[in-house]
This record gives sequence, structure tokens and C-alpha cells, in this order.
Amino acid sequence: MTGIIYDNNFTTHKCLWDEYYSENPQRYISILERCNSLGLIDRCTKISSRQATKEELLSKHMKEHIDLLESTEHYNDEELEQLSSRYDSIYLHHSTYKQSLLAAGSSIELVKAVVDGHVKNGMAFIRPPGHHAMKSEYCGYCFINNVAIATQYLLDKTAIQKILIVDWDIHHGQATQQMFYEDPRVLYFSIHRYEHGQFWPNLRESDFDHIGNGDGTGFNINVPLNDIGMKNEDYMAIIHYLLIPLATEFSPDFIIISSGYDSALGDPKGEMLVTPACYAHITQKLMNLSCGRVVAILEGGYYLKSLAESAALTLRALLGDPCPVIGSLQQPCKSVMETIGNVIYAHRHYWNCFKYNILYKEKIPEIYYNFFDEKPEIYPTRNMYSKIDTSSFDIILNNIITETKLFNPKIKVGLTSKEIEHSNNLKNSEIYQYLSSKIGNLHILKEHQLTVEEFKIVYSTEYIKEKICKQNYIDKEQCSTTIISNKFIEDDPVFKIFSFFVGPLLQIIDSIFKNEIKSGIFVSSSIATLRKNETSYTLNASIIGANYAIKKYYLKRILIIELNENVTETLSTDQMLIISVHDLLNSSTTINKNNHVNISWSKKILNEAEFTIMMQHLILPIAYEYNPELIIVSSKFYSNINNINGIQMTPIMYGYLVQWLSTLANGRLILYEQDVHDNSIYRNECLLQCSKALFGKSISKLCVTNLLNLESKNILLNNIKNHRNNWKSLQ
Repeated sequence: MTGIIYDNNFTTHKCLWDEYYSENPQRYISILERCNSLGLIDRCTKISSRQATKEELLSKHMKEHIDLLESTEHYNDEELEQLSSRYDSIYLHHSTYKQSLLAAGSSIELVKAVVDGHVKNGMAFIRPPGHHAMKSEYCGYCFINNVAIATQYLLDKTAIQKILIVDWDIHHGQATQQMFYEDPRVLYFSIHRYEHGQFWPNLRESDFDHIGNGDGTGFNINVPLNDIGMKNEDYMAIIHYLLIPLATEFSPDFIIISSGYDSALGDPKGEMLVTPACYAHITQKLMNLSCGRVVAILEGGYYLKSLAESAALTLRALLGDPCPVIGSLQQPCKSVMETIGNVIYAHRHYWNCFKYNILYKEKIPEIYYNFFDEKPEIYPTRNMYSKIDTSSFDIILNNIITETKLFNPKIKVGLTSKEIEHSNNLKNSEIYQYLSSKIGNLHILKEHQLTVEEFKIVYSTEYIKEKICKQNYIDKEQCSTTIISNKFIEDDPVFKIFSFFVGPLLQIIDSIFKNEIKSGIFVSSSIATLRKNETSYTLNASIIGANYAIKKYYLKRILIIELNENVTETLSTDQMLIISVHDLLNSSTTINKNNHVNISWSKKILNEAEFTIMMQHLILPIAYEYNPELIIVSSKFYSNINNINGIQMTPIMYGYLVQWLSTLANGRLILYEQDVHDNSIYRNECLLQCSKALFGKSISKLCVTNLLNLESKNILLNNIKNHRNNWKSLQ
């Protein structure tokens, strides 16, 4: 369940002397209207708002700072403007004090509701924002630092010991940085426009080399953006190469997002090109890193249409809805890759994920700071913002909203198995009983009898004739005169094997594209000994299923992940991409074409740190560039490593593989268990972690500390070199 805080009292604080002031009540109103139009508010648990106490405010602010703000309740308009002119980019209203208390107190109530277990995660639609409010100075529309106070509350009043703050507002949250600069319990990660100090707040301390102090050294991560026009691929490169590896290693108990949306497309301050759907992708990637305890607290965002859409899609992600498609991500720009390299260099001694990072360079980064204006004694209060013509961006964003398909079937996961084992047999199976005891009732798909017509969708008549003739030892001359009737096909062993192994997969595909389910799992519910020709069908079932989806539903891009297999099936086409992960010793002739990515890992056991870097640096960049419409993950969950020609992965790794891929393709992902040789604890745990990922439930944390080495780096680098020419995202 997702908690939400909003209160119409958040509309009272406004500028009395400038009607075009950027931070205004319409920001709050536009978000609520869009969330209501999508039916999101009614799906959330409403958390009651309240004002913060003086004691709570004093945890991060000076008494004089609070007392002065309280005194403004009795100021006249002239006095309010005069006091406002003493601070950088603020205005004061008679209601500012109480509304600031309400914003801070509501932030505390939201994180408290998550910790107490009343809700799983949540979002706070509050104002004024807070991440520029310093210990004793108002700044940048902010008076009380809402995120900092909520963070300190968690550290002081609950069992939470480690908190990750992700600040994606376009302006550096310098106040939040200052408040936790020496605290190793808080990892502050900020992505902000910087332009070597030319962009507000124009501070030297916003650059990548300010990494914390004392015990907090290494726990302050600044990702300064030195160009405008950054796109989804630039932000996702930061997420994949920096944030997820760092957050995984830090292993937070709680995540707070300072969710400003002024980096979104069309915002006049940010001048970036991030689409609203990108925030949903980032949010869902964070949701499994702290057992699901994630809250988003509103900061900036000043183009109302992109602000409202971005906030709504963030809330939708917290509710567990599938991420909207964000299009094919291309090569990140040179500027952002330079920044990523600088961050890795600055933190290489403090984080294992950076110590052996493929983006690390020995050369000392150059530091440029190009802002030398002196701080004025009096700041302007009027005519700071002219009315902005948003008509051109309105057209672009309206098109994006129209084209964004918000896919969300009522049933998250459909379960099926081999046709003859279906229905009651599946319900009575050990694996079903195990999964349902851990997750709850599972939706079993209705039994579906495979038809000859469906068989013919995948195979041409000539191919069917050739297979049947070969199976029945009919010579070529006789085969050419044989009439292939439907009954002839139904009676043939080839069709029966096809129906046995592939029929349930086609059933899942049909259910997904009829919008009945979001994703599906095929499990083998009993142990079986397979003949050689049957094994070939299970190995290629994912490719057969992909061909079926291409021909029946006109899909253009299907991603197949084949674990522990080197796939060279001739039925694959340019409309599918096959990523095969296997160990180097057992790989067959490697095919590195545009539609085949063979990842060779020259170690039998892949540890969780190596898995993380392989996903973030190789598989996910390729997958996001490919932009699939359907994903099929095919694997064997064998507990005995000697049974497979491949690498061994932990159950948790399988869970994260599914979870990280599920942000793509509108969540349309199928897990296909190829076959089962035993009902081992390992196999059950693999299926459990994958099922949790598809249901949006928390997965156990990855263990990545001190597991990377030079060998890991070289293996990854060699794989990237093998595929770099075919994928812009790897260049």
C-alpha cells in the first residue's frame, strides 16, 4: 500500500507582489488534478498532515531561524517584502511559517507511516520545498528543510540506521549536503545542473570533488551536469553506472527522494529534456534496494504540465504499476560521461564498486569554477520571472502523454505449467504450495488447448511437412506428395511435444496482449525425464514463443534472456534480440550479431557484485537501447552446478535480474522454467525471488561488499569490447 500526504492548506503560501513568481500554489494544484485524473489518489492510503514541533525543527535549524520565521505571521506586506530581500530567491507570506511547519511535519508523518508498517512507501505533495533551507538561512524558495528533518527523525526516533537521499531536483540541495556532510549514516546523492558554477546556487561545493568530511567522507555524491539538454539516456547512465552500484553497496534501510521536477522536459529553469516516464523508471529501480521503504517528497518543478505528469508517474511507480516505455536510449553525451568518470575518480578509495570500475581513469580530473560574483546585500524581489510561453512544449508534451500507454492489468502475474499438469494438478504441486505460502494466492491461467492454427502461426506448412516426414521416416519423394491435414498434424508426435512444452508459453503471451495479466511464469510442476528431441523443444521454446508473438501481435522487438545457454536457433529473426549468458569454457561458437549478444563469463560462479556490474554496465544499457515490447527470461534452476553448461547464480540474483528488466516493455515479462530435475531448495528460492520481483514485493538485499577484483573488471571490459560496435549505449 502506498501512502500519500496532501492538504489544501498548501495553497495559502504565495507571493503578494509578483503574480508570475515560479514557486506558486498552482504547482500543488496541477499535481493533484493530474493524479486524480489518473485515479491514483483513490488508490493510496491518505496520511494525515500535521505541523512539525519546535523540537523537531531544532534538530536541523537554529532557534533564531525559526523564531524569525514565526514572527512574520504579524508582518504587513511591506515588511514581508523587505525581509525577503535579505535572502536569495525567497518571498514571505503571512502563512509561510505555518505552511512550512505543515510541510515538515507531514514529511515526518509519511516516513513514520512507512517505518511503522502502515504503508509500504509513499509520496508527499507539499510546499514550500526544503532542500535549500540551511541551518540558519532561508534560500531558494525554502524555509525549513523537510527532507533533512524527516531524515533526522528516522535516525533519532526509529531503528533505521542507514538512509539514502536521492536528490534529482535540477538545483543542488546544498543545505541537505551541509546538514549531513560528516554523517556516514546518510548517503546524499545529488544530480544537478552546475555548468562549472555558472548555474544557481553557483557554489564551489556543488562539484564532484566535495565528497564529505570526517566520518562522512565518501558519503556525499555530487553529480554536476555541465551542459543543458540532457536526455533520458544521460540520466539513466548516471543511474546505471553510479546510483544503483553505490546504493547496492551502501544497502540503505530507507530511501528518501528529494523529488524536484525542474529537470523535466520544458522546465524553464532546468533546460533539460528528461521525459516524465524517466522518473518512474528511476523510482522503481530504487524500490527494491531498501526492502521497499521509499518515499518521495516534493521539491521544485516549474513547468506545470511536465511537473504534474512527472509527479503522477512517480506516484504510479510507487503504486507498483508498470513503468511506461521511454523509447530507445542512445549513447550518453560526452559531458555526462566525463562527469561520471570524475565522480568515480573522486570516490574510488571509498567504494568497492568504483575501485575496479571500467570507467575509472588514472588521469586526475581538471576542476573548473567560473562564478566569481559577490553575494549582494539586497536581493531582487520583483519582476524576477516573466510570463513564459509554453505553447511549443505543450504540443510536445501532449504528444508524449498521448503516446505513453499506461498499461496496468488487474492481475499482475499469471501462472501456468505443462498442459497435462494444469489446473488442479498445478494447484496441488509442491512448487505452487511453496510459492503461495510465501506470496499468497497465485492466479492460475485457464487451461488452453493448443490449436493447429496456432502451431501454423509459428511454422510454415513446408517446415511442418519437413519435420513430420523426418519424424515418420518418410522419404523426400513421398513427403512432397503427402497432404498435411489438421488431423495429420494433431496425431503427430512433433505437434504433441510442441503442445506439451510450448503451448503454455503461448497461453501466457495471449493473456498478456489481451491485457488480462501484466506478466507470466511457466513452471514445471513435476519432475520429468526428457528424451533428446523433447529437450530441444524446451531449449528453443522462448524463440518459438517470440515468433508467435511477432506473427500474431505484430511485435517488432522481443528481448530473450537465455541463461546458461549459447543460443544459435535458426528460427530467430531480426525482430528479436537474444542475450545469452554462459561460462566461457562451455560456450559454443560465439555469435555477435545485432540480434545475438553472447556474454561469456570465465568463472563458474558469478558473485552478486559481478552480477550487479554486468547488469548495470552491459545488459541494461543494451536492453534500454533495444526498447523491447516483450521480454522472455528462460532458465534452468539447477542446484548442482555440474548439471549445467553455464554459470551459477544465487536466487537473489535471479530476482534482481527480473526486477531490473521489469521496468522495460511496460512490465510485460515472462519467466520460462525450461525443465526441472529436482524440487531443491535452490530451485524453489529462485522461483520465489523471481515471483516476488514480478509481484512488486521486496527481494532480499544483494551482498556486494569486497567481491570485485581486477579479473572481474577485465571480464566485463572484454564483453563490452565484443559488443561495442553494435550498440551505441556501450560506446
